[in-house]
Amino acid sequence: MSASITCTALSFAWADGTPLFDGLDTAFGPGRTGLVGANGSGKSTLLRLIAGQLAPADGAVRVAGEVGHLPQNVTLDTALRVDEALGIAAQRAALHAIEAGDVAEEHFETVGDDWDVEERALATLGELGLGHVALDRTIGEVSGGESVLLRLAALLLRRPDVLLLDEPTNNLD
Repeated sequence: MSASITCTALSFAWADGTPLFDGLDTAFGPGRTGLVGANGSGKSTLLRLIAGQLAPADGAVRVAGEVGHLPQNVTLDTALRVDEALGIAAQRAALHAIEAGDVAEEHFETVGDDWDVEERALATLGELGLGHVALDRTIGEVSGGESVLLRLAALLLRRPDVLLLDEPTNNLD
């Protein structure tokens, strides 16, 4: 089985020079992997390195495919609509325009091959226990735990090859 994630001679140090990893070699294969360690041991930092949000001091991270990352502390703008938080607002607007008879080429370009995006979004919300949340509601109308699940739904809709969840149940209702 080939690795989905490979870290080779990975080193990382904080801005003050304190090393966190030095020469870390590890690989994670397809499937589920749990990363366990004491608070402050570098689990979140490793996930951020894998997601490409931090640069290593040395070494390399190789990920097979697209990465989706749900960090520990997720905040969404409370003024956003759910479809905006899911990243599908433009596609929904284009679909509704086409359904209303507007055949402008830009609408078809916006939709691309994702004609079922609204149905997939609603199905994903349902699978996460958010079937009651309408796509036109604002983030300010949902609980903190629901907003974390909305962020997860947005990642799932992107269909990443690798999904990194950093303590995903910390803030769930």
